[in-house]
Amino acid sequence: MSTVETQVHSPIEGCDGVHGPGPKATTILQLAMAALHLTKASVPDSNSIGHQQRPRKQITLSEVAYHDSFEDCWIVLYDRVYDITSFLHLHPGGHDVLVENAGRDATIAFLNAGHSKMALNSLKLYEIGELPASECIYRCTGKLTLTHLPD
Repeated sequence: MSTVETQVHSPIEGCDGVHGPGPKATTILQLAMAALHLTKASVPDSNSIGHQQRPRKQITLSEVAYHDSFEDCWIVLYDRVYDITSFLHLHPGGHDVLVENAGRDATIAFLNAGHSKMALNSLKLYEIGELPASECIYRCTGKLTLTHLPD
């Protein structure tokens, strides 16, 4: 198995990094195996945080419930909270179906509508937070699990 030629700083506790060729070189496989045994989660710096990894604001279902009108419309999809007020007039299926689910979890209605991948990707534009772990259904261990959850 080959080793990595350049020095890489490892985010793994107890691992100094990956160094060039030599008897003490760490392979990518060894680095990956070490990662599986982590007890502390490493915190990425603010420059490397991507959309999927950024901390999300916690918004409760009771707070979402206050945003249930055409003028102020929030919904929950896959345990994430979206402010879709500005999207209501753009929705291809009309605003009625969205307002009908305003202020609550609309995941089942969203799934039943058979949205495209483009629709799933456009959710990111309206995301404002996520439910606290105690209110999650789709993204929590030990509860309902869906495959292919949107980011």
